[in-house]
Amino acid sequence: LKAQEPKSSAGGCAAAMAGRFLARSLATARPLRSLSLALQRCHRHRQNRPLRMPAKRLTTSVSAGAAVLATALGARCSAGCDEEPQVLHGSGDHYGGIIVDPTALPADSSVFDVRLGRSLDRWRAEGVRGVWLEVPIHMSHLVSVAVGRGFVFHHAEPGHCMMTHWLPDTPCPLPPNPSHQVGVGALCVNEEGKVLLVQEKSGPFARKNLWKPPTGLLDAREDIKDGIERELMEETGIKGEFVKVLAFRHGHSAPWGKSDLYFICLLRVSKPGPFVLQENEVAKAKWAPFQEFLDQAPYPRDTPVWAKAYASCVGPDGGVGNVVGFRMARCPKSQRSPVEHECVYY
Repeated sequence: LKAQEPKSSAGGCAAAMAGRFLARSLATARPLRSLSLALQRCHRHRQNRPLRMPAKRLTTSVSAGAAVLATALGARCSAGCDEEPQVLHGSGDHYGGIIVDPTALPADSSVFDVRLGRSLDRWRAEGVRGVWLEVPIHMSHLVSVAVGRGFVFHHAEPGHCMMTHWLPDTPCPLPPNPSHQVGVGALCVNEEGKVLLVQEKSGPFARKNLWKPPTGLLDAREDIKDGIERELMEETGIKGEFVKVLAFRHGHSAPWGKSDLYFICLLRVSKPGPFVLQENEVAKAKWAPFQEFLDQAPYPRDTPVWAKAYASCVGPDGGVGNVVGFRMARCPKSQRSPVEHECVYY
């Protein structure tokens, strides 16, 4: 490029050179590197050729170079606008499917409809099987568009809904949404061998004058040990130490047609402090002999599944928790696991 420039107008040569060099490079889709090289060339040229020209002529020359640069940038911008992706972004899963990137969804329903249609055509041609489409709640207007393209609901969270589409003309083997909820109950035993019982303010046992162990549901990705210790502290203010799982019940009458796993856990406490009851959920708490709870009617004495479950927690010597049960071991995570550890109960 230097050899092609007139050697008489240093300022004009530098400005025009930078503009033309950047224009050529922009056409090859290397704008950032091109800008750097153009400025370097301009700087070197100015160092080698001191500026000796009238200000008016310099202004005209620099303006000409700037015009070339602006034209090149405008052309590149127009080309970039024409080259917007025509399919939705996504990443493959381990089963030949694709997970659509929810952060790259277009907000306009019409644009989304066009891109989703083109994406489905491409994915079918490429042999993609299942498609997972997460729709954020602030873009819920896209749900009806996805339904029109064959998507169905899978599950929902407070901030999004997940939709799926099985592309092959075969029965859909995609896993359903979670089928179980996981509950825990605490048989918390003090040094005297008594267990901690509560009466609820809300829930199925409220206003029935029935006593029960502290219970609750696990949070997502919460271990049984951590969940039962948390529930005990939240409901009663008592800090108990998890020992083992004594028994568990598998039921099928949870809300919304789901099943339920309920783990009865042994916890021990050496020096219990005063009760600090959860204001909205617990009305009373006390320490009592476990047999007093087993004899309570209608629950658990006259409810076969609960009578069996809690009776199995008493050892041959009559001690609460003196059974084999299931102890817990925390294992280091595998390379592919997204969590810090995993638990084995044995």
